[in-house]
Amino acid sequence: MKSIFEENFGGFEKYPSLSHDLDTEIAVVGGGVAGLLCAYFLSKEGHKVTLFEGDTLASKSTGKSTATLSCVQSPMYSRLQKKNNRASEYFFSQKEALKMYCEFIEKYNIDCDFEIMPSYLYASNEKSEEKLREEYQAMREFTDEVKFVKTQFGSAIKIENQAQFNLLKFLSSLPKNFDIFENTRIVDFIFDKNLMIDENGNKIRAKKIVIATRFPVIMNNVYYFKMYQAKSYVVTFKSPPLGAMFNGAEDGGLYMRSYKDYMLLGGYDHRTGKHKKCVDYYFKLKEKAKEMFGAKDSDFGDFWSAEDSVTYDDIPFAGSISKKHPNVFVITGFNEWGILNAMICGQVVSNLISEKHEKYAELFSPHRKYCRKNIGSLLPHGLIAAGSLLKSPFTKHRCTHIGCALKFNNVENVYECPCHGSRFDVNGKLLDGPAVKDLKK
Repeated sequence: MKSIFEENFGGFEKYPSLSHDLDTEIAVVGGGVAGLLCAYFLSKEGHKVTLFEGDTLASKSTGKSTATLSCVQSPMYSRLQKKNNRASEYFFSQKEALKMYCEFIEKYNIDCDFEIMPSYLYASNEKSEEKLREEYQAMREFTDEVKFVKTQFGSAIKIENQAQFNLLKFLSSLPKNFDIFENTRIVDFIFDKNLMIDENGNKIRAKKIVIATRFPVIMNNVYYFKMYQAKSYVVTFKSPPLGAMFNGAEDGGLYMRSYKDYMLLGGYDHRTGKHKKCVDYYFKLKEKAKEMFGAKDSDFGDFWSAEDSVTYDDIPFAGSISKKHPNVFVITGFNEWGILNAMICGQVVSNLISEKHEKYAELFSPHRKYCRKNIGSLLPHGLIAAGSLLKSPFTKHRCTHIGCALKFNNVENVYECPCHGSRFDVNGKLLDGPAVKDLKK
């Protein structure tokens, strides 16, 4: 299922797959928006960088992103204030990332359907409006850029001068002064030897390694207890332009933006592998489009789903994976706001590697105090993962990652792992990691 952005994109330049052993200064694993931006920053600092992508560039989550750039996201700032007092710091990191996109587009004269417009976080019912007012009060403590307003979809927090664009067109025009290998899946890391091995047995030695995949392909440092993967669904239909971006404040709320002659309507987010049986989320979105916008069956165009990694404290991870392995870095956990976070986190890791001052290093640090403060969010998801690991005579297929029982999604015709979000087609072919192997026949 291609997104509307993939349909309106000519494609990237083609790159070879690795066919030999290789030495490089810095290896970046992952050819999505985070990997490409981090490699860009590192090459600008004069480093010799080689990027490895298991498929083709931006062919996974990046190509499925709705590509909105908004500093007002989910009702997270009120939570951040209570948990760790990082709300203002996170807000200004997002604002800086937005500014960087604007500067890049102007500097390189990138034609990517870039539009400046307001963004709204709206509440569709009284319960979520209560949460929204709390969010507004929290944000007012560190910025006067937000307003509380009424919209056609309900009460909302409004912020001006946000943006939307076609991310694929942007990335294709971004300078790539680094080596790229596509269809080169890294299946093993030996950090003590600064070594990576791809699925064909080729060895890559690098002084520093950056893992910029959606979910890290590493078995240590308890990342599998710090995140889970979530899915979201999108349909498009012909509609006049909204002139703004809208995001629902409630869990699984609907979000909207326009692109060319179409409206994008998305939502019904849930943990990957926890798809409700006999529920067609695309059908539900189409019914909402008919109800809210008067869409007709003949108006509908593309539809697709996307995955993203979710952290329990709403903040991504960007930095070295451990004190034991200071030369291995990770960028992950974007909480469905990957475009702004990819920009700022890519710069954070580049600055850390280049030994430059990085003001957001502590904010995004993978070593921050985590589990104790987020036990209320972590526990139910931990129980889901634990339950999927239990042996059962009714389990037909197990994930090749750590052996969790797979669930079949009969709407998209794929097997999904409720532990960490790996996906396989009906023939067992790997579609999405962190697994690196197909299912056994």
